Amino acid sequence: MSIGFIGPGKVGVSLARYFSYKNIEISGFYGHNPKSLKEACNLTNSTIFLDLKNLITESNIIVITTPDDTISEINKQISKYNLTGKSIFHTSGSLSSDILSSAENSGASIYSIHPMFAFSNKFTDLEKLNNIYFSVEGKNVDSNSDIIKFMNSLGNKYFIRDSNSSAKYHLANVIVSNLALSLFNIGIEYLQDLGLSEKDSFEALYPLILGNIENIKNKGFNLSLTGPVSRGDISPVEKHLSVLKDKDIEIYKNLSMNLLNLKAKREFGNNEDSFVKLLNSSEKFGKIYKILGGIE
Repeated sequence: MSIGFIGPGKVGVSLARYFSYKNIEISGFYGHNPKSLKEACNLTNSTIFLDLKNLITESNIIVITTPDDTISEINKQISKYNLTGKSIFHTSGSLSSDILSSAENSGASIYSIHPMFAFSNKFTDLEKLNNIYFSVEGKNVDSNSDIIKFMNSLGNKYFIRDSNSSAKYHLANVIVSNLALSLFNIGIEYLQDLGLSEKDSFEALYPLILGNIENIKNKGFNLSLTGPVSRGDISPVEKHLSVLKDKDIEIYKNLSMNLLNLKAKREFGNNEDSFVKLLNSSEKFGKIYKILGGIE
């Protein structure tokens, strides 16, 4: 098994380093930026391919790790060659394998395989990648397919999704990654208003962030609930709303309402009427519901 990469960026290089770490042969990289291409091949001890045909010839599996908006063009380029027996996948979480349909018509088995990880540079800690999940989408995903054999050889956990799931799947990743980053930034801004630097604000909040993640991992969402909404403390919620910036009010209300829903599930089970039971169980939860904008 030999794997070639189209796109010598941070995702491609990090994955190539990881695959090599797992004793999978990396044939090399193809790309248009000579400096990035040289760096990628030096870091992975692989070959620079200036001709796309040569990369295809020397690789059993071809991985496209370019920005999303260039994948369709690459699909056109590689489909000019005989791809019989080749497996080709892109690493976009927002696009299905269908974007590689021309490559499929040229004989390839096509996939979307997304690593559930935020790659910030080319020097990703390989030990961390041991624990990430991959999602796999494509037509040929039986146990005898080359791509499933490849996934099994990695040793990472993975799951199969269908071609209609891309938008919802990618949304899940964006909410807990990009939007969570934005939420942390909003919280830090309020400490900065008190005079702390961004660095000090983050360091002060980091144990709180980490502790919540660990609690969720060990106990689940419902048993990790803390804070005024879950306790039914009306005064803190009212005070929060009095100092919130206009741009953050709806975010606060919507997320707090979700916490109220989690509290209902914790107390009354995951039933259709659990939320109503919570509101009727105590006047304080009904009051918080009204404060957050709920309809009586």
